[in-house]
Amino acid sequence: MAIHQETGAGQFPSQAVPEPQSSSEFAIIPDLFESFMSRAPEVNSHYYDVGEEAMIWIADICGYTETDRKRLRKADFAYFAAIAFPDASPTKLRTVTDWFNWVFAFDDQLDDGLFDHRKVEALQYINGMLAVVKDVHSSESDRLRQPARYCLKTIWQRLQNVRAKARWARHMVEYFEALRDSINFKPSELLEDTIEQYMRYRLYSIAVTPIFSFLEYACNIRLPDEIFEHESMIEIERIGVELQMLANDCVSYHRERDLGCVHNIVHLFLHHGLSLQEAYNRVHFLMRERYKRWYMAQASLPIWGEEIDSQLRRYIKGIEDVALANAHWR
Repeated sequence: MAIHQETGAGQFPSQAVPEPQSSSEFAIIPDLFESFMSRAPEVNSHYYDVGEEAMIWIADICGYTETDRKRLRKADFAYFAAIAFPDASPTKLRTVTDWFNWVFAFDDQLDDGLFDHRKVEALQYINGMLAVVKDVHSSESDRLRQPARYCLKTIWQRLQNVRAKARWARHMVEYFEALRDSINFKPSELLEDTIEQYMRYRLYSIAVTPIFSFLEYACNIRLPDEIFEHESMIEIERIGVELQMLANDCVSYHRERDLGCVHNIVHLFLHHGLSLQEAYNRVHFLMRERYKRWYMAQASLPIWGEEIDSQLRRYIKGIEDVALANAHWR
């Protein structure tokens, strides 16, 4: 989706907030708690116990040092999971939390210079994970040789609902393939083309769609495939992902800039000549536009009857809960 198509007239509105006196020193980021994001999050009552068990499990498997364990504890992915799945049972919350911790372990390897300096190894690493969700045979020694891969395999084996498992696997494949594509991402000459390409691969590389599929598993949601194939449902899920991506890029821009990471929409706006405040203002506009589209997409959903509609309402609330978790977890 190109930006120039989303604005209607091909232009962004004037600044939503005043320009700072020195954009290199001060800028106002967008309000991340507008629209449905303004409600207070619910937190799963099993958060603490499950979080401790999950942290010890992956730290032991991956052989984390005390420093690594402190980093994992500080990240507190269990809190994200507890807000995203406030009604999940301890067992299912544990599976989801293990997946979040797996993302931490997986990203740790990629962030350790693989993407920037050892691209062949990065591709091999990603392909090894792809083999797990594609049910390619892997040896029993994975736990010692590739602990992150072993963790993913155990999570994969815990997903019992065949329909949800297939959807989750598809989203994981999309995630890994988007990561591979991102290795060679470069800004285009035109701003619109740059943002369009970025939004296209970030839709999957941010790893939010697998979390949506966990809703079916953790919240006991049963929806027929035709619901997920409806254009309004596709739009709702896309918006749910993009709102989190835009929020993440605003909050993490300075840290990622210091690390030399170009995979950030604020950085891309700056690359094309905007000031820091102008970049944040444009992101704010994109977020507000998506809030409007969120409700329009829901209004366009067909009515399937009480049973399906009730399940669908729960699923859409789940997408909101995931977005709330993303905002409050920071």
